[in-house]
Amino acid sequence: MSVRITRTGNEIVLDHNELANKGKRTHAEIDSYLQELDDAREDKPSLQDKFRELKDKDDEQDRQLDAVKSDVSTFQTGLNTLSSAVSAAEAKNQTQDLRLSQIEQKNAQQDQAILKLQSDVSSNPNAEVVAARRDRDGRTFPSLKARLDDMQGKIGAGGGGGNNGGASSSSFDLQTPINLLLNTFRDAETHNRPAYRQNNMYVDVFSDSSGIDNEKSSSFAIINSTILPGLHDTNIIMSSPTEPAPYHVTSSSETSGYPGWMGINGNLTDAYYSDGATPPAEGHWWQIDFFVPKIITKLAIRAIGISAGQYGLATFTLQGSQDNTNWTDLYAGSHANTDSELEHSFTNTSAYRYYRLAKLRSYRSANPVIYTGWHEIKFYEIIDAVTLVTKAVNVGSSPKSIIATAEYTGTVTFDLTLDGVNWTNNIDLNKMIDTSSLKGTHLQLRANIPTLGSLKSLGFTWYDDSMLIPSPGSGSPTTGGTPVEADPAIGSMLLNNTVNLIKTNFLEATSKNEPRYELKDCVIDVFSDDSGINSSLSSNHVVSGGSLLPGHSSNIIPAMTSNTTPSGIASASSVHSAFQTEPWYAFDKDTSSLNTIWAPHGIPYGWLQYEFESPQVISKYAITATKATDVNLLGSPRDWTFEGYSDNESRWVVLDEQTNVTNWKPAEMREYVFYNNHPYKKYRINVTRNNGHSLLEIQELAMMTSASSSIVTSISNHKNVPTKMVIVAEYSGDVTFDLSTNGGTSWTNNVLLETFIELKQAGKAICLRINLSPNSKVDSIGYAWFDDSITLINSSPSSGGNNSSSIFQVEKFGVIASIQSPIELNIPIPKTTDFKLPPVEVLKFAAGANDQLITISSFSSSEDKNYDLDSYMLLDGKIRLKTDYTIEPFEEVPLPSGNTLYSFPIDLVEFLNIEKIEINGISKA
Repeated sequence: MSVRITRTGNEIVLDHNELANKGKRTHAEIDSYLQELDDAREDKPSLQDKFRELKDKDDEQDRQLDAVKSDVSTFQTGLNTLSSAVSAAEAKNQTQDLRLSQIEQKNAQQDQAILKLQSDVSSNPNAEVVAARRDRDGRTFPSLKARLDDMQGKIGAGGGGGNNGGASSSSFDLQTPINLLLNTFRDAETHNRPAYRQNNMYVDVFSDSSGIDNEKSSSFAIINSTILPGLHDTNIIMSSPTEPAPYHVTSSSETSGYPGWMGINGNLTDAYYSDGATPPAEGHWWQIDFFVPKIITKLAIRAIGISAGQYGLATFTLQGSQDNTNWTDLYAGSHANTDSELEHSFTNTSAYRYYRLAKLRSYRSANPVIYTGWHEIKFYEIIDAVTLVTKAVNVGSSPKSIIATAEYTGTVTFDLTLDGVNWTNNIDLNKMIDTSSLKGTHLQLRANIPTLGSLKSLGFTWYDDSMLIPSPGSGSPTTGGTPVEADPAIGSMLLNNTVNLIKTNFLEATSKNEPRYELKDCVIDVFSDDSGINSSLSSNHVVSGGSLLPGHSSNIIPAMTSNTTPSGIASASSVHSAFQTEPWYAFDKDTSSLNTIWAPHGIPYGWLQYEFESPQVISKYAITATKATDVNLLGSPRDWTFEGYSDNESRWVVLDEQTNVTNWKPAEMREYVFYNNHPYKKYRINVTRNNGHSLLEIQELAMMTSASSSIVTSISNHKNVPTKMVIVAEYSGDVTFDLSTNGGTSWTNNVLLETFIELKQAGKAICLRINLSPNSKVDSIGYAWFDDSITLINSSPSSGGNNSSSIFQVEKFGVIASIQSPIELNIPIPKTTDFKLPPVEVLKFAAGANDQLITISSFSSSEDKNYDLDSYMLLDGKIRLKTDYTIEPFEEVPLPSGNTLYSFPIDLVEFLNIEKIEINGISKA
């Protein structure tokens, strides 16, 4: 049986393939459905937008977390540093407590010993102990009791206490090595030498950072050869992409002739300029490699003004990096559309080696990322307190003693190490430091400079046993012995060292044209300007050409009405008759009329002369330009000499010379001062070039003579009350000097130069008054002062044994005395430990005789066997001091200038003065 099904109708039956494709939709259908969904969603965010928002929040949280981690790390580092500082301070306090306990114990022992000795002396009636002792020749010496009382007084006054670095102040001449270091500072500065060592001496005046251990030092700035903390311009002046080393400037693009390094070369006429090439995704960039990390907190940018500023820098992002790969955004800057310098300050506490200005944009409306640039950019780094460590200096073997000195401001402290690990903190400068307990051969100093401090120079010298030279009677520096007590009188050695130090600084300051400056307890002024003059206490004066000159009178040429009226004679090389310009018009004192001038005959040069009736000493003249304006001012003098005519030599002598004198104003008067102490009748101005006009024009010429002046130097304050002073000056003519220690309230008149001046009045405010007579000048002035803390060395010759005493001669001339009014003279006799003194020979003043040395007793040459002669005395019929000595010099220190310093031993305490020194037959008076 079968069934048949018959389909009716006209519908098309789909096959299985067509049925399988039933669920597919065309792109047009899908877009239509998506549009319906968007219309239905209205302003609700899409799922994709929500995912993107969540991702951005996640990235921002990651950045914030990294910043928190960095802050935590920085805080931890600071905490560790603080903990180390606290530990070091605790250790130092323990050491100081122990040392204080030892000093107190020692003082107690000394007090007990003195009390016992005093008790013994008081109970002993022996005059040999209590009274002054006399020897068989009748000489008197202090008693034991007097010496004990003196010792107790010194201990009670603190004379035996204090920290002197472990060395006896009387066992070594400290002043000589200190002066040598200070003089070497000046020599190195003059020749701009980097850090260097010579023999057992090392100096650094910070002309660069070559002597600094950068790894052990904190950030610092070297500004004008001075180490400074604070906010400073890094002062980078590039001359190529890699010069000066180690800096390196790069950029993503640059226009030919406008490379990246020109954006930081100190020249405002060129610039860095990107070349329009397709930039990186974020825009062009410019970067600098500082080589060492710096904390930059400010920029100063002078943008370019090309095409009305549309190419000038508009925005940028400053980034920092340690590895030139990973960059941190530090500051997003917007720069105004100007070619003036603008500053950008921001917060940054991290030090980066690389800094980049990225994402550069200009004010150009189309493609602002392609072209932009700037004329100049400056980076400012923040430096707090500086820890500066010198590079290790190999001293050969462990030194026994070290002397360090430095020039600094603020409360700078210094530490020392010989092994780079163990440090001796807060060492004393300008003292002998005992380093015998330290181990190591590599010497380093660490300077701790506070925020308001600075360090200009640093140096040290070191000694082993073979280098230490004891004073007579002091014994070996290492084995002990009884030291010689300090001479109560000022030694000639200290005086000569002080004078020589001041004169050396005169030369250094003059060569560098430096203004007044101060060394340790010393002031130097070579009058490169008037900064050292107290104008409120001074009368008329002038500083010119590196000299201090007296003031001047008014114009001494009378108002002329003709070339010979009323006196003197006016003349000139030629006159321009068409303008009726006679020579006397330049001396008529009329500056109101345009026609009252002198002009040569149609040429831009010529001379104008005035002859006085009698010789005059002219040291100042004044020129007044023509009253005419515009082009006529081009006829004003440009190059000339001012001359006086010498009748003896029959020639003109140039007294002053001027070149390239420009920018005259109508009727302007310019004054010129020079030093001249010779009178001339004829003076002239000889103009060799004017400022570009076809003829020369001078409205007025005036001449002046000098007058007396009184000038007071500015006041210097000393930390202690000074008791002695040395003044050194270089001058010409009649000049006297007065001294005040109370700021100018009272004065000591006519003080002597190059000698020790006893300051009778107590006071700390020191100033000098310089009295200049007419036609005099002062080229240099310097003064040094000392207080009672200065230990003066008695360096006696050793020819008479270890305890021999110095022999010196005292002469006094110009003394008026009588039996009724005698003059007493105290002659200091050095103290010894064994009372061995040579006989004292006294030459007395005779009545009625002036300025004569009279021999009271004569000796024959046959008597020499009765005397123990030494190398300082002669006996040739008279007993007298020897006057000629031969000393062999030895090479001491090669100086950075290429010269060599030679030394020879000479004890200046033994001689009243030195008249001359002959070196290989060459006399040096």
